[in-house]
Amino acid sequence: MTMSRLHDHGVMAAVVAVLFVASAALADDAVLVSITGPLVGRVGERVSFEVELVNRSGRPLQKLRVIDYFDKGFHHDASASPIEQKGTIDLMPGTARRLTLDFLLDEPGRQCHRVEILDPSHVFVGGATHCVEVEATANATAPRVVAPVVPQPPLAAASGQVPPLAAAAPAMVATAPQPVPVPSPAAVELDLQGPAEATSDGVVSYVATVHNKGGAASTPCTLEFSWDELLSPVEASDGYHLVASKVTWELAAIEAGGHLKRQINLRAKAPAGAYRDSPPTRSCVRAVLTGLTGGGMLADESCLGISATLPRPRLRTPSELGLKMSLADLDDPVRPGDATTLVCTVTNGGTEPTGRLDLIVILPDQARLDSDRTAARVRIDDTRITFDPLQPIPAGGQKSFEISYRMPVGGTGRATAVLSSTELDGSIERNCQTVFLEP
Repeated sequence: MTMSRLHDHGVMAAVVAVLFVASAALADDAVLVSITGPLVGRVGERVSFEVELVNRSGRPLQKLRVIDYFDKGFHHDASASPIEQKGTIDLMPGTARRLTLDFLLDEPGRQCHRVEILDPSHVFVGGATHCVEVEATANATAPRVVAPVVPQPPLAAASGQVPPLAAAAPAMVATAPQPVPVPSPAAVELDLQGPAEATSDGVVSYVATVHNKGGAASTPCTLEFSWDELLSPVEASDGYHLVASKVTWELAAIEAGGHLKRQINLRAKAPAGAYRDSPPTRSCVRAVLTGLTGGGMLADESCLGISATLPRPRLRTPSELGLKMSLADLDDPVRPGDATTLVCTVTNGGTEPTGRLDLIVILPDQARLDSDRTAARVRIDDTRITFDPLQPIPAGGQKSFEISYRMPVGGTGRATAVLSSTELDGSIERNCQTVFLEP
């Protein structure tokens, strides 16, 4: 397969599907439904239909119900019409699910069944109909054959002898007409293959194979590759057409039993902030086949985990960054019934802005926060006070935070402030003791 270089862009794809599409959903249906199976049959035959559901709504669809309504010429082992698929189906955007329905053909004539998809609110979101021309079972019998009458000569009057009868004509045997075989329709399948993992900056290959497993040539169709943002195209099979972040090929008709392949090579890139010890980042490639008979669509998806190769940088300590913190009270000692105010000051004595910082103040047991005098946005968990994340402090700058509390009894209260960050190796801790006078 000849490959052509591509401009830098990125790949996607969806789910295997099959066969002659009997009927497709409307363009605005959230779920594309296609039914594949035989177009003709005979009474007494058991036939199988494959139903494919494709989520083309662009959003996750959950708890979908699948219901099949069928004519009386169809017989299902489970029950009379309608039947409902056991359980519900969840579909992520662009993905598909295939189901199989089996029937026994009971009566001649045009027999149809319709698959409808309902959401949890019982609202119709997609459907399709498939019909089969059912013929009566051939059971012709040979017509009865009557031997021709042979005229008898007169009796010999003198001798009294009777001349022998003429030999009877051989019997004629009627042969029942032989049924003319009906060729099976095109049966198209899509299969996308690719690796399950890759390292950052590595090149991975994805191959989509379009099979025609039916008895007739398929119609010309369009194959499309698309990809997630962590993947960018490097080269692709000749004849591609690049639009935005998608690559398409116009495929000619495929003869019965034949297949076509198209390949794309992509470069994987780990996201920013991912390191060698980070879990792999999931990214997907999707292939979509459109333009099938009846307006159907097939899709397949292949996903991989992309691992970063960069080592995690060593975290610096607060002192290496020039970070300092102080904690002091404004009232000490505190008169009975009054509150004291703690002032926590964070100073950046370094040469570059800090990252995001987290500040926690732990008050003494039995302490009560004086919300009227607390000039900060905090979250309270018993005596643990968590400030909203501190925004970066510029080099040479500082920020102060105040919090007021009171004690119901006299004694010495000990408060603790802790400054930390995911970008720091270690934390800063400061304490402040305040005397509360007895009533």
